Amino acid sequence: MERKRKRNQSDSIVFNGHNLSSLVFCKIHRPIMASVKPTFEEVPGRHGELFKSVKREGYDLTVDMWLRTEHRRDVAEVRHKLAAMLWTDEPAPLYLPDDPTRYLMAIVSGITDLGEITDDCPAASVTFHIGDPDYHGQSRRIEMAGSAAVSVGGTLPAYIKVTAKPSAGNAWRITNTDTGEFVEIVQPLTTSSTIRLDFSTEHATVNGSVASLNIMSDFFEVKDRAHLKISGGTAIIEWEERWL
Repeated sequence: MERKRKRNQSDSIVFNGHNLSSLVFCKIHRPIMASVKPTFEEVPGRHGELFKSVKREGYDLTVDMWLRTEHRRDVAEVRHKLAAMLWTDEPAPLYLPDDPTRYLMAIVSGITDLGEITDDCPAASVTFHIGDPDYHGQSRRIEMAGSAAVSVGGTLPAYIKVTAKPSAGNAWRITNTDTGEFVEIVQPLTTSSTIRLDFSTEHATVNGSVASLNIMSDFFEVKDRAHLKISGGTAIIEWEERWL
């Protein structure tokens, strides 16, 4: 009974929209942050190394699981249900019990041994591979005309998506006035045109067709309190918080 009570303290995990805690008790093993890989290079004639860059890498997150079943005859049915919850052919949102407002993009990797996990047996380990080391937080949205100050949230820069209705003319621009970076559409536009920009994929369209861009355009990130300006019309700015 004491073992079950301890498991219940950390058994609420939601993966790909499925609450795994309906079928299993869970214990999570995860690092404080993703693996950090600095890169150095030797400098001829000098001692030591010269720092070049650093990046956060993907990593494995291990979850120990016990099936929530008291009878051996129920194991097969629960195992099949759990397998259906865990299977996906692409990374999906993984919410962990101690951080229910933020999620990781994860996919199950490696051997699971689901057939062996019952309350009377040692836990089986299910490994989730985390390719994107950032946590994803709240989705945010603002509507703007002219200029706006954006409180980005999170601890990391975020990518924005823009849906704009421009003024008539031959160009439309959105600028990050903190850095001077901008993205500019350079083609005939009307008040009925719809501009869509995805700064994470660096994709721009006008009325669903690939847009012509100013060669100096730079799809920027926003962070902290960013200041944006559009050259005309109105725009809806959307983004998702990103956290370490």
